[in-house]
Amino acid sequence: RYFYMLNEAIKKQIDDMLRSTIDEAIVRNKVRNIVKEEVYKYANHLITEAKNDDVDMKRKAVMNMLKDDKFNHAELMRHIYHPRDKGEEDTYRSLFSKKATGKPDADGSVRHFTDQEITKLYELLREK
Repeated sequence: RYFYMLNEAIKKQIDDMLRSTIDEAIVRNKVRNIVKEEVYKYANHLITEAKNDDVDMKRKAVMNMLKDDKFNHAELMRHIYHPRDKGEEDTYRSLFSKKATGKPDADGSVRHFTDQEITKLYELLREK
């Protein structure tokens, strides 16, 4: 009987230690996953910030270069929008001009080049 009680006490201690070890492993895994997730978010934030800084730099350069008369806005517009006919070309030329000058539409909206348009214009203007 004493041996049986001793055996039960040992089993209980082993069970308690196993539970404790398993609980600790679960907590460690949760903490590890939280840390990984936060590091990933932070890294993505830094990458996004760097991309935004790059686009901002390109935007400033493009807008300054577009003020120079040596660049043909109609030609640049064709590279960006690829109009299919005269009517489309007139529409896109007007849109390009509004974006380049910052002058508002009839409804008062100020148009801006998208990040993709800025990147394309930057490449085109740097070639010239």
